[in-house]
Amino acid sequence: MPANLPPQFFELQRKLNQTKDIQEKIEILQEMLAICPKHKGTERVQEEIKKKIAKLKRTQPKKVKREEIYFVKKEGAGQVLILGVPNSGKTSLTNLLCKTNFKVADYPFTTQLPTPGMLKYENIRIQIVDAPPLTKNFKPGWLKNLARGADLILVLIDLENDPAGQIREIEEILEEWKIGKEKVLFVGNKIDLEKGKENLERLRKDFEIFGISTKEKIGIEELKRKIFDSLKIIRVYPKEPKKEIDFEKPFILKKGTKLADFVKEINEKWVEKFKGARLYEKNLKSFRIVGRDYVLKDGDIVEIKI
Repeated sequence: MPANLPPQFFELQRKLNQTKDIQEKIEILQEMLAICPKHKGTERVQEEIKKKIAKLKRTQPKKVKREEIYFVKKEGAGQVLILGVPNSGKTSLTNLLCKTNFKVADYPFTTQLPTPGMLKYENIRIQIVDAPPLTKNFKPGWLKNLARGADLILVLIDLENDPAGQIREIEEILEEWKIGKEKVLFVGNKIDLEKGKENLERLRKDFEIFGISTKEKIGIEELKRKIFDSLKIIRVYPKEPKKEIDFEKPFILKKGTKLADFVKEINEKWVEKFKGARLYEKNLKSFRIVGRDYVLKDGDIVEIKI
């Protein structure tokens, strides 16, 4: 294992793990290379960083239109796009989740451009993107691209106005866009109203849908957990000997990630010698040894042995 790496180096590793933007990854790696001590013990680390930078530059688009007003750069632990028919409550929901104050009105197409906000869930942040209404007559290509790139699509249904018809219409559009159902979370709004509550119960007989009320703020906290679970991500905390764990800055990984893949994410060279790790309980008083194929779980604390 490389010696004498400064604390800032590991902080940059965490940032690298959490971003999906190619240019940002390159900039973080260049900063890691700059602060990496230059001696024999870190030669392999330096070489590995240079290779990663070169690989990312090869995959970087030759022309990036930064001025593109319909593009939303991914930030946080995941990007969630909110879609729905006019006046379903998308902006109101975004404001509740992100504590923002975006414009809300009782007429359609108040939101004309994708508008991002950040949801703080426990110790991570999840990007929420409010979008213009989606209908069979309004499904522009840029909205399709945004939907395809998002990690999760939250479809908000107005439970008062033919919710079954809304679901059919949006499902047809998503199928046309070749977006799988596993990436979609249906949420019904207006359960504070009698008609909305009745329609939700009818839909639930043969359809999975989560009920909320943006007006009365019902189910919002539960929805935050539902969003986190639907993203299929976990938080993992690496433990360094004799150092405190920063529980506010976890590594964000996909559910199903094996320990060996996590080690590779930190440093590809370590995988060659890596055999296992100590898996700690939250109180850090006890641990058990786990091997390369151990499937990591949300909240795991691991001390890697090289």
